[in-house]
Amino acid sequence: MLFGHGGDVYSLSRELGLEPAEVLDFSSNCSPLPYPDGFSHYLSKHINELHLLPEVDSRSVREILSARYGLSPESFLLGSGTTQWIFSLPRILGSRRAFIPLPTYSDYMDACQAAHVKIDFLGPYPDGLEQTVTRFSADLLALKNRDLDNALIFVCNPNNPTGLFMEPSRLVELIKRFSMATWVIDESYAPFVAEDSQSSLISASLPPNVVILRSFSKIYGIPGLRIGCLVTTGATMERLRAGERPWAVNRMAQLAAAFLLRTPDYEENVRQYCQHQKSVLVSAIGRLDGLEYVPGSTHFALFKVKQPLSAKMVCNALKKKGMLIRDCANFQGLSEEHIRISPRMEDDNVKLVMAIREIVSSE
Repeated sequence: MLFGHGGDVYSLSRELGLEPAEVLDFSSNCSPLPYPDGFSHYLSKHINELHLLPEVDSRSVREILSARYGLSPESFLLGSGTTQWIFSLPRILGSRRAFIPLPTYSDYMDACQAAHVKIDFLGPYPDGLEQTVTRFSADLLALKNRDLDNALIFVCNPNNPTGLFMEPSRLVELIKRFSMATWVIDESYAPFVAEDSQSSLISASLPPNVVILRSFSKIYGIPGLRIGCLVTTGATMERLRAGERPWAVNRMAQLAAAFLLRTPDYEENVRQYCQHQKSVLVSAIGRLDGLEYVPGSTHFALFKVKQPLSAKMVCNALKKKGMLIRDCANFQGLSEEHIRISPRMEDDNVKLVMAIREIVSSE
């Protein structure tokens, strides 16, 4: 298990003698905004449901997703975050091989290794969407059909940590062209790019060889509740449903998801706020010597750190100030000298910029 994810406020708070809430966490890519009106009251009103087992199959949430996307409730599975499905898919589908374009989220590799699935890394690909898509397509074309048969292809779209985003129509072309493989499309950050119709593959024309993962943790800011969604159809869904475990989602998470999925205006507010705060951070930090912004479409920002600075130096200096950013050294296929920053509320973002400016000027 990788302990290098973002959001580990507990370790730093223990180290500094702080409460976890006192740590300014810019390493986790979750919404910083307060929850929508009525959310806390809604959960409190239903607190006695903790005396009951949760819905065995999260039926209520699946029906809301069905109405939102125009698919049958049977097209959705709920689990304890997208992590549950990332680790379950290679095992349940019995895949013999997986292709992972680099750099990307490390859990795909960890999940395949845990299931003893052979991994082929593609790339690493250069900065820039067009170059990445061109080389990725060429690498797939170079493979033989038997290489892709019963194989998984993991694509994080938009990608973590680079933030590159491939429009759904372009991605569908690749999925249909290489239909002998099962494509796992992780859309955890898609809601930060645009509304569903412009950012998601979930639709009535969903290709049968695709599995889509959606995180509720990020856009709604509820990572502590652990709930995520898988979307697919046909034989793939039959196999996954057969391997589904009962009561995979706790009752508070089910209630929270049911409430938040009905708040499209809140999602839009989060999207606009985070993108604006990202642009402010990029403008301020990108002007500092030794830090170069790597363009991306998500709300989080990737920076390349240049000498005499180092990523480790910047991260450690910020930790001493009670601030966390993401050291990207453990992203395979990415230079160790990269950091990732996700915006918080405006006042906190100002503190971060001032702290980084102080670190840069001291070198």
